[in-house]
Amino acid sequence: MKKYFILSTFALALLFVGCKEKPYIDAPGTDSELIPDTMPTAKDPTPTPDPEGFVVPEGTLNVYEAIAIAKKLHGSEKSAEKYFIKGYVTGFNRGDKFSEDFPKYGNDFVYISATAPDAEVQSKKQFYAYRLLGKFGAKLPDLDCVKEGDFIVISCYLTNYGGVYESSGACFAYLSNNAHFNEVFPAFPGCPEPKEGEISVTEAERVALTLASKATSTETYKVRGVVTSVETTSLGSYGNITFNISDGLSYATCYQTYCKTASGKFTNLNQVAVGDTVLVNGKIQNYNGTCEPYRAYVEESTNPNF
Repeated sequence: MKKYFILSTFALALLFVGCKEKPYIDAPGTDSELIPDTMPTAKDPTPTPDPEGFVVPEGTLNVYEAIAIAKKLHGSEKSAEKYFIKGYVTGFNRGDKFSEDFPKYGNDFVYISATAPDAEVQSKKQFYAYRLLGKFGAKLPDLDCVKEGDFIVISCYLTNYGGVYESSGACFAYLSNNAHFNEVFPAFPGCPEPKEGEISVTEAERVALTLASKATSTETYKVRGVVTSVETTSLGSYGNITFNISDGLSYATCYQTYCKTASGKFTNLNQVAVGDTVLVNGKIQNYNGTCEPYRAYVEESTNPNF
């Protein structure tokens, strides 16, 4: 009887183990085969429609679509493509040092959702716009530029940071229905196509992304773009100016840039203004995910004071 009892117990254990469902696992680096096909999934609420009369760029993703792409990324991997993502601001992730850092860096930490804050059914999924800047990389001058309930379109690469689906590298607000945002950042005037021997800002950004962080290209480039913001507020003895340029899709920060030659000094801040079409000559650096012409100078400009 003792043997019979042991065998029966063993058979019962086999039956129990054999009938046990595989665990539900959905995390970076896990085997997708461990997720049963029959695992029930919660249905996401329908995205809130875009505000009336608001035209977003072609191919813009909603938050659900952005998260679906980011889910496939692991570790420090980021998406090969840059995306426009639309959504409604639902909250912020501002730490203890935010009020101290904001005037210096001009970026915010914003959660966006496919559903508006007043939607009847709220989505539990959120995309994290990490270090969100103003239009084309300009600093946000104040916190009224991004407020809860705003509909915004951001531009960024995607990453999966330990299960948090967020922006990677340079992230900026491309469009918004926030009236103050649109007062601060005027509509983009358009950018001429690069001439022979020149590249666009988007092409310069692609060069930067092939480099390791803080690495610089060996080749020199001529980048055609439009000035979208000027960061320098007073002209020092070095005579250089920091400003952002864009082609309407991407941006580059022209950090401490000189005039006409690699050592030529600007003599007045009015020589660089928002709306100028410029040709910037220099090497390209990847500065923590931001494209920066390195030790560059403005070779040409439409500015009458240049």
